[in-house]
Amino acid sequence: MLNVPPETEAERSIDATRERILAEGVILCIRFQDDERVVEACRAAARGGLRVLELTLTTPGALEAMAELAADPDLCVGAGTVLTPHDVAAVAAAGGCFALSPVHDPAVLDAARSRGLLAIPGAATPTEILGARRAGASLVKVFPAEALGGPAFLRRLRGPFPDVPLIPTSGPTADSIGEYVAAGALAVGVGPEVVRDGFDAQQVEREAQRVRCAMDAARGREA
Repeated sequence: MLNVPPETEAERSIDATRERILAEGVILCIRFQDDERVVEACRAAARGGLRVLELTLTTPGALEAMAELAADPDLCVGAGTVLTPHDVAAVAAAGGCFALSPVHDPAVLDAARSRGLLAIPGAATPTEILGARRAGASLVKVFPAEALGGPAFLRRLRGPFPDVPLIPTSGPTADSIGEYVAAGALAVGVGPEVVRDGFDAQQVEREAQRVRCAMDAARGREA
């Protein structure tokens, strides 16, 4: 009988976050120039059905907002623009559960794994995708998706990488989510379409609902 070591608490946390993100299908990226209304924007988006929230570390007050939002069990909150192991430690201390990056840095991946955070490294080429996967990334962010060719680029990646879980970001919108899913995206990242500086909370909620309905439709679910 094969002796399989028991899963650690950190591994269980990572697995649970991964399954939550894949089940929700949409990561909302929040990137502001100031910190005055970050939590308000996130709450409005959650009311609209987007409950996986990426607070970029370039946003002032992101970690403080994360600590507040992470206390809500209905939300899955993590960080974007995570570039160093120090960033990972700060996100973990704030209660975040995932770390998104525009690049793949093995040191960041290892730091996240050791703290029970799901690391989602960014990649723009087949070489980078393969490197991230071989380093242990269970999800790989395709960034910047639109500039790289959008759904057509993702579809071509599916030839050599049929089993790599890809999440295109910086490109998908409510109008194009169906195309990205058809091209092989397991989830997508959205952003300015839903929330931006100077937002109106009701508008954020409506735009979040549009994205939520688009993903549900793309997956063949009733909105």
